[in-house]
Amino acid sequence: MNLESFSNELLLDLFEYLPVVYLLRAFYDLNFRFNNLILIHFQRFGLNFRSISQYDFNLICRQYLPAIADCINFLTLSNDDDTPQQIDLFLEHGLTISQFINLKSLSLCDLCSDEIMIKLMLEWKYLVNLTHLTLAGCYLQLDQINAQRLIDSIWNLSKLIYCYLNISFNESNILVPTVMSSSLKYVFIWGIEHCQNEINALFKQTPCLQYFSILLNIDLNDNNDVEYPFLSITKLKLYLSRIQEDRIIKFLQNMPNLYQLIIDICSLDQDYTNAILNGYQWKKIIRNNLPNLHIFRFRMEFQLTNENNREQQIDELINSFQSSFWIKEHNWFIQCHWHSINSSSSIYLYTLPYSFDDFNFNYSMKFKSTYPNNNNNNYMHYNHVHSLKYDMSSIEEVFSSSIQFFNLQTLFVKFPVNDHFWSLIPKFNQLTSLIISINDDNNIQSQLQFLLDHTPCLYSLSFSSCSSSFLPQILPFEFRNKSIRRLDLRGYDQYFNDEQCLILSHSSLGIQCEILFIKIQNYQILLNIVNNMINLRTLIIQCENDKFNETNNDELIVCLTTFRETSCAFYLTILSIINNIGQLITSLLTRIIITEFNINWIRNLLFYCKFRIFASQVTIMRFLLHVFVWQQLINILQSVVEFNGKDGVILKLHIV
Repeated sequence: MNLESFSNELLLDLFEYLPVVYLLRAFYDLNFRFNNLILIHFQRFGLNFRSISQYDFNLICRQYLPAIADCINFLTLSNDDDTPQQIDLFLEHGLTISQFINLKSLSLCDLCSDEIMIKLMLEWKYLVNLTHLTLAGCYLQLDQINAQRLIDSIWNLSKLIYCYLNISFNESNILVPTVMSSSLKYVFIWGIEHCQNEINALFKQTPCLQYFSILLNIDLNDNNDVEYPFLSITKLKLYLSRIQEDRIIKFLQNMPNLYQLIIDICSLDQDYTNAILNGYQWKKIIRNNLPNLHIFRFRMEFQLTNENNREQQIDELINSFQSSFWIKEHNWFIQCHWHSINSSSSIYLYTLPYSFDDFNFNYSMKFKSTYPNNNNNNYMHYNHVHSLKYDMSSIEEVFSSSIQFFNLQTLFVKFPVNDHFWSLIPKFNQLTSLIISINDDNNIQSQLQFLLDHTPCLYSLSFSSCSSSFLPQILPFEFRNKSIRRLDLRGYDQYFNDEQCLILSHSSLGIQCEILFIKIQNYQILLNIVNNMINLRTLIIQCENDKFNETNNDELIVCLTTFRETSCAFYLTILSIINNIGQLITSLLTRIIITEFNINWIRNLLFYCKFRIFASQVTIMRFLLHVFVWQQLINILQSVVEFNGKDGVILKLHIV
């Protein structure tokens, strides 16, 4: 069947299933029609380089990006462990952000270079169509002046609507612009708590703000409340480490048009007696200050200051949310769970349906709720939860609960598990990351393999807190899953030896692995890993033999040789053998002639002397050639060493 006979709509649907590099190499420059369809595809979906090999990334940057840069609407670059130094490589190819003149969305992840951040900051002012900007996990060492310049450059973007900032400036972590943005409507700031006076300043510089999310510091000594009504905000999400009724009232009373309020509170301050607000207090706040509030979601983690009559106190708290205001007027229900035995553990109180991304199921939990017991289980389906920690012994008692998780993407689970685990998570079809902790080795292999058989989209498998006493029963040598591409074995409390690494590299998971985290006994093991794990593109190791000072934060570029996908190894081996044999024959022949025939060619034959000199020169040339080729091999791999004190050195290798 001829692909050109397909309709444009069908081809565009087909393009969605192809990796970027395959799409470009297969269809770009075939004809005008395919070029146009590829550009339409990139205008819709952009370029996300978060999971791409360095070879493919270099290929795209070198051959394709300069020609299609002005057609890209969305661009994501990342320096995380999967794609280390990707942003640096982007710039080394001579590319600039300003080339993407039609860019609407830019995401930069794990960028920790001050120099590169300043360079990009100076370029994105030319992106006149930019509406969305994300800076995630960017830990910088900028001084106060450059940090302020960075924030102001963002607020100066004339069409910017959405901004997500998770950045740190070391000395100064205050994200307060000094210029006004008339376009920003959605601002999400993560990573550090902000006081109300800082939020006041941010509000003043963002008059069109509608949706705001931040870590709010309720400082009892801070008297800088929101100074005037802020009518544009309709959605607010707050993360709090403590809460006090009068302070939260002063903060919310100037947002009368608030339609949606989401609050996440972790109040574990032992010296703070008013840990949470009950249903009566929240009713008063909403009645008096938030007349337009329709969606109210909260989650509170707290401990009781007085553990006497624990369940009675919990019952009183739950009863405060059972008035007609909660049940009939707004249809708002809450649920509480706590440890049934450990009285010092945290208590969780939250609205239903549960609206947060993560959930911990780590003990014998007891549940109480204001939701009536009927056949409608929608409130018990925690569909917003994408990350679950199931840290429970297989012999622990589980109180009856109809909670279920259908949309998990990340799962932390302690093995072995009991039957409750399988009823808690009916489906694993969306799971992409699995983190395993081993409690004992009873029935682990069969349970884990059963889980892997039901995770068709699993990308990352990690082992956490695995004792060497369980080895080799829990080593990932015999497990099977066709979709896994990332292995993290740092959770084992031992360093892998050469034999174990060799077995790993020949296992099914090892052969298909692209990203590997591992602790090894010595650097010689690296060659076996790199040579045998044919799909490996990123290797992050921790070596037992290396110990460094905890205060040493320098970076070191380490060279490593590899023979993968090249004939150089074979060439060097053959060349060395021939060279050695040639030297041996020449020397041996001279000795035989002298001993047996009493003829000294060295003294009597000028030709032979010159030949010996020529052979020596050839040998030197071969040696220099060896050095050159080895250096080229060395340059194939670049590695960055990060020092972490007592645990040894961590070596990051990006393999091309």
